[in-house]
Formats: sequence, structure tokens, C-alpha cells
Amino acid sequence: MKIILNTKNVDLINFFMRISKTAINFPKGYDDKSVEIVASRVEAGLFENISDPTVDAYLIGVPSPYSQKAVDFIKKKAPYIPVILFGDTPELMEVSGADIYIPYDVGAFSSMNDPNKYYKPFFEAVVWNAANFLKNFITLRKLTTKMADVIEFGQCSYDPTRRSFSFRDKEVKKLSAKEGGIIEVLAANFGEVVKKEIILERVWHKSDHWTGRSMDVYVTNLRKLLKTHEIDMTIKNISGVGLILE
Repeated sequence: MKIILNTKNVDLINFFMRISKTAINFPKGYDDKSVEIVASRVEAGLFENISDPTVDAYLIGVPSPYSQKAVDFIKKKAPYIPVILFGDTPELMEVSGADIYIPYDVGAFSSMNDPNKYYKPFFEAVVWNAANFLKNFITLRKLTTKMADVIEFGQCSYDPTRRSFSFRDKEVKKLSAKEGGIIEVLAANFGEVVKKEIILERVWHKSDHWTGRSMDVYVTNLRKLLKTHEIDMTIKNISGVGLILE
């Protein structure tokens, strides 16, 4: 696992560099058992590493004048690479769009003699959260490779570029961004169950209660679309699993 660490805290950087070379426990099912830390204390170093395709996670300390810009840029360029923010809770809440938030007072280290008691649990939390994210959404990355310019399913087709939904070669509606994102994933996996978390990550870039409720509204709209145009297919909810378009 390759982690880009961006913080001005030199003690934290040095500890992460040392501990990353020791034996580390990983979640079951995560294959890569090594950690490489690439540290940057300045904005230029962080943005240079954003273009590195081998990066598995970004760990950014807040407050920072460019943390929001960094999160926005990373999620646009690599939406399935976890962005982890750490810092005091008030500052964390000012930055939106990250995948993992870890409340952490980096200044408290100055009053402690043993960095293992303070930095090690934080390091372990970072590694476990990043590994779980990557493990859970490796399927999501595979889903995106199936996407075509125009996705055909049954007598329907969907053009993601134009967000155009067609039935029997005739456009019936321009979908909203959220509706289009949902139908894109389901149509690309027509007849297969797709986990709700995968759809939420693909369309909203996050998975929580409120985005789940929001997704339900858009799914209802899509069901109405199919019924209104007498299209012989539906979106079924498989309890505890996900959605299937069939």
C-alpha cells in the first residue's frame, strides 16, 4: 500500500516512515502486506504525487489552506482512491468530499515521551481504514471498466455522455446526473445484483444513511420512468444486498 502523507508535523512524518518498515496487521482479504510512505510538507509535493497512478491512499492533515482543493482534485482524477483527513474535529468538518475522517490532535505529541502510545494507534487506524476501503470497492473499479460509450440492455440503451435514456431506438428522457449514474451502473450489470454501497460510491463518492435515502428517491423516479413508457423491466430491491435491473 502506497500512502501519500501531507502534513507539516515532522515528528509524525518521521514516525510513519519508521513504522512503515515494521510488521503490520492488515484486514483479512487484503493482499498487499507492505506500506510505503511518501511524505510531503508543502502543497507542491502533494499535487505532484496526485498524478502518480501507483498511489493507494492520500493522508492529509488539516487545517491547511489547500486541503479542500486537494480533495476535490483527487476525487475528480481518482474517485476510487481513498482520501483520509486527520486533525481537530472543527477543522475536519470544514472540508467536504473526503472518504475517511480521523479526529486527531497532532499537537498532543509534544507532551508525550513515547510516540508508540500516540502515533502507533493512529498509524494503524489509517492503514486499516484505507485497506478496508480498497478491499470493499475493488469491485467498483471493475465495474467502471465495463462502461461503454452507449450501454445497451434489453430494448433500451443509455448514453452516459449525453445522459440520454432510449427505448426502441428513441430517446425518451434526459436523465439527471444522479439518475444517470444509477442507471449506468445497473445497466452495465444488467441482470446482476449490484451492492447499494457500490452505487453510492460510484455516484455520490460516499456511502452513508443520508445518501442512501437520497438514492431511494432517484430509484423511485427511474421506476416511474420505466412504468410510464411501458418498458418491460424494473429495478428490484434485494433486501440486505442491493439492486438489480432486470
